[in-house]
Amino acid sequence: MLVSSMTVQEIHKEVFEDIPNLRSKVDKCHSDFRKTVLNARGYPLSKSYDCCTKEKGNLYIVDFAALKRSDWKKPVLSIYTTYLRPEGKYAVTLSLDMNMISIYPPHFFKRYRERILKDSSASNEAVIREYFKKDWGFMGALVNRDFQSVYHSLEKDIEGEMVSFVAATSLGYCFGEKQGNINIIKTIISENMLFDDQKNIFNDLRNAFNKANKERYGTTV
Repeated sequence: MLVSSMTVQEIHKEVFEDIPNLRSKVDKCHSDFRKTVLNARGYPLSKSYDCCTKEKGNLYIVDFAALKRSDWKKPVLSIYTTYLRPEGKYAVTLSLDMNMISIYPPHFFKRYRERILKDSSASNEAVIREYFKKDWGFMGALVNRDFQSVYHSLEKDIEGEMVSFVAATSLGYCFGEKQGNINIIKTIISENMLFDDQKNIFNDLRNAFNKANKERYGTTV
């Protein structure tokens, strides 16, 4: 089970050891979602499932999404779990094909609430679930001096903290630090927060993200 005392490397080990216990549950959820998609009258649509592994007792939230009817064959899939530390709730997403995890600290969801969701009444659990329902992965790039400047201009309360990559997402831009096969996603900013000269810095990243989603899903998100 995920516990607050674990290092990020121990968290990676824990969730990937749990994958064999999760696969049959995900397959059942996929089967149910296929029926939902085939019987639906309108798209896009999404559905979430809570899956708890009996062997390790970890709760995973499995999100499926379909933009069109034919997506029943291969819907968008997102799997994440959460754990608590004294400073708040963290989320961990799994990239099964890349043997990677991404960890989202409480500060990330604070910024998502303030900058993107703009809903002070939602519970922390609701904020986390809402984020991953709308998250379609990301297109990352190494941070250069220009990206670093934007990051520090918008995150003054954690001044001095370094980031190593920036990523375009369907909800804005994320900054984070890479530690081997673990990504620490530190914060998120919206397109509207950027000045015109700053937007130019992000153009290539946004275009690459849109191109990748067009090729994969047939549309930009």
